[in-house]
Amino acid sequence: MLTSNFTGNLGNHMFIYALTRTVAERNNYDWGFNPRPEYDYYHGKPQMDFLDIDYGKIHNYSYNENPPWIKYIWREYYEHKDFVYGDSIDFHPFQKDVFDIKDNTKLFIRCAQDARYYDKEKLKEWFKIKDEEKGKYKANIRQFGFDIRQDNVTVINIRGGEYKGVSNLLLRKKYWQDAINIMKKRNPSMLFICVTDDENYANRLLNFNVPITHLSIGGDYYIINKAKNIILSNSSFGIFPAWLNENNPFVIAPRYWSRHNVSTGYWANSDIWTFGWNFLDKDGKLYNQ
Repeated sequence: MLTSNFTGNLGNHMFIYALTRTVAERNNYDWGFNPRPEYDYYHGKPQMDFLDIDYGKIHNYSYNENPPWIKYIWREYYEHKDFVYGDSIDFHPFQKDVFDIKDNTKLFIRCAQDARYYDKEKLKEWFKIKDEEKGKYKANIRQFGFDIRQDNVTVINIRGGEYKGVSNLLLRKKYWQDAINIMKKRNPSMLFICVTDDENYANRLLNFNVPITHLSIGGDYYIINKAKNIILSNSSFGIFPAWLNENNPFVIAPRYWSRHNVSTGYWANSDIWTFGWNFLDKDGKLYNQ
């Protein structure tokens, strides 16, 4: 049986779940989780509870405990890199060896944000939103007066919160302005709606009349997952709802991800470009990687 523990926040939880279950099913191993996350910002409240999640063979062992059936440990490899101008990153390359691990292994997953690990169609099944939650979200977004699935609507996903304390991480206003201008060129009648974890910050950042909302973790996920056009932040939160979106969205994401502001050509975190979006560089142009 394979297991891992949920750390970080929703985006991290989903990648931990997806990689562990992917490896288990590929090898015909059993799998299971402790649904209660650790080391997060929500005091251990399960953040995937709006999804119809199958936790497999549930257990209560914590991050620092090895269940008695565990015989092996797999740790996601990373390369620490320092740059002469003061930046430093941890980069997590694609590790195909994870598919060769033995049964009864505990996985310690730091990132795993690489599309080459995953079968998109399987993940769509694993991460289905509960029907009762969909009803709530639909009712909430009617207040905006338009259908987020329309070609002339763009969802902007701004991340504020703790990002505001890290200058290399917090996306500059220019990124959002460049992305919005590209969307307006695609459709001069484009409408915008912003979902964010930090409504006060988003209101200061966007200097035109656009609805700004934070329905809930699940509600914001739902909006991104249904949108026809999306401008992403460099947060793991938006990766799966955008990638698993069945409306074939036009997605703009920051090139070099968490080092969009300062990169001289290196990707931070992992090879996010494998998700196949349009990546906006500091020069205001779009690239495919």
